[in-house]
Amino acid sequence: MPSRIFIILTGLFFSSCAGFKSTPKYQLQDGYYKFHQAGEKPVQVYVALENDSIQIRPIDSSIKIIRGNDEYFSRKTIDVDAISMAFKYRPESFGFPRQLNTNFNGNIYLGYRVDRFWLDFKQTPAGLKKQLYHRAFTAGAFSGIGSTFVSPWTTRNLITDEYDGFILSRGLAAMAGINNLTVGFAVGWDYLTDVNKASWIYQNKPWLGLSIGLNIN
Repeated sequence: MPSRIFIILTGLFFSSCAGFKSTPKYQLQDGYYKFHQAGEKPVQVYVALENDSIQIRPIDSSIKIIRGNDEYFSRKTIDVDAISMAFKYRPESFGFPRQLNTNFNGNIYLGYRVDRFWLDFKQTPAGLKKQLYHRAFTAGAFSGIGSTFVSPWTTRNLITDEYDGFILSRGLAAMAGINNLTVGFAVGWDYLTDVNKASWIYQNKPWLGLSIGLNIN
């Protein structure tokens, strides 16, 4: 069973990489967006990038857009990320003190993402200056692999060896993105895959983590 899950995860990773685009999600690109200016209702538009300019074409031809005010764009997509937990916080278990672990882990994340872009217009002595900002929010589920330290203390003294065990992880995460960096919080569960899984005190017990992600679709 664990090997089958590992194969599935590997397949998901490479199929996601196959769809990798040269223009990352945190950059404004050609496509459909919800668009509005201050005090106005959002409308559906098509954005076309031409050299250094942004062309905005409303889907409803009766709508007229006057440029020069701050402009806001948003879009909703399915998000595929490679994420890692910077640390995992494990509550006290079987009398063993709470832990902050930084063991190796890697996960594939699938979620729902909202990207927001803000084109800021500022009048300067040299003319009109434009600056584009980006923010994003995503929430979803992840699954992956990792390692954990297994010892007599984490197995209720049922073993005498100490080693790094192979685990499978799953959980939920919510993250915020600024440009190409995505950071958030996660709650997850780990599954030790070897013969000591029944005595491992953290088997399928919840933990909290700080997640760091890299968009791959």
